[in-house]
Amino acid sequence: MDGTAPTPWGSMTNNTDDSEPAASKATAVSQSDVMGPSPVLQQQITPEMVAQGYQPGMGAQTVVVGGQGKGPKVPMIVAAVLVAIGLIGFVVGAVVGASIEETFNNLSTVDYTTTIGSSGEVSYTDADGMGEEGYYLLIPGDPKADENKDGIIDACEGVNFLIIDGDGDDATERAARFSCSTSTTDENSNAGEPYWDIKDAIVVGRICHTLADDEGIIEHRCAEGEVFTVSNDANITMSIVDLDEMYEPFVEELVGSGIVSIGAFGTGCCSICGGVIALVVGLLRVGGGKPNQQVQFQIQ
Repeated sequence: MDGTAPTPWGSMTNNTDDSEPAASKATAVSQSDVMGPSPVLQQQITPEMVAQGYQPGMGAQTVVVGGQGKGPKVPMIVAAVLVAIGLIGFVVGAVVGASIEETFNNLSTVDYTTTIGSSGEVSYTDADGMGEEGYYLLIPGDPKADENKDGIIDACEGVNFLIIDGDGDDATERAARFSCSTSTTDENSNAGEPYWDIKDAIVVGRICHTLADDEGIIEHRCAEGEVFTVSNDANITMSIVDLDEMYEPFVEELVGSGIVSIGAFGTGCCSICGGVIALVVGLLRVGGGKPNQQVQFQIQ
């Protein structure tokens, strides 16, 4: 019998295995999993990549980034703004144009009317040499009265008018237009002349109207500083209206208003044209833009 006493560790001692222990299975960990992406890679990471699911510190990843296609929104907004500006320009131009016409129609002849009796002098002055509107010659009466329907205003019936130059010569043909016709279509009639606030008087003559018309024709020939004597053979008291003096304030206002009106219309036209171009660009982008492009990145 063996004298060795059994011990609780005897079995462990006797069963000692001298072989190498089996290696344990472990998951491989890369440097990027531990340390995170390299500084160079961190600089390459964009917000779009993160939005698509990229997570710093992970291993190899595939990230898909989509390109944003251009839409029609911005051109449409630009078109709307430009069209609005254009419409405002047209409205301003129309309002200014209407105010010019209203101002002309409301001109007053009172302050520019002078009574010369049955015979009086009229002086012609044209400092700039560009021509003058000249004068109206008035006599009392109703410009629409023609009881016998002969086409001649009753107050002028049988009245003859005469204009003499400084040399005593008859200047009626070259310096004045006398007419008592009620016809507004007669070339030599005064019936179509604007009356403004003239009441109880008839425009029987236009004197020294030297402005050229649309065809370049000048009606009268009057020299600078020339003095004429106007008379009638019925001893009727006459008056003259200085049209140039009356028009002067209106012309000054017309220049300023005209610049505003032209500028407003010009702005309106340019804005509308720009708006149309922007609208076309916007319409071309509706449904016709390039499809969104997707780009894949393989990140290690």
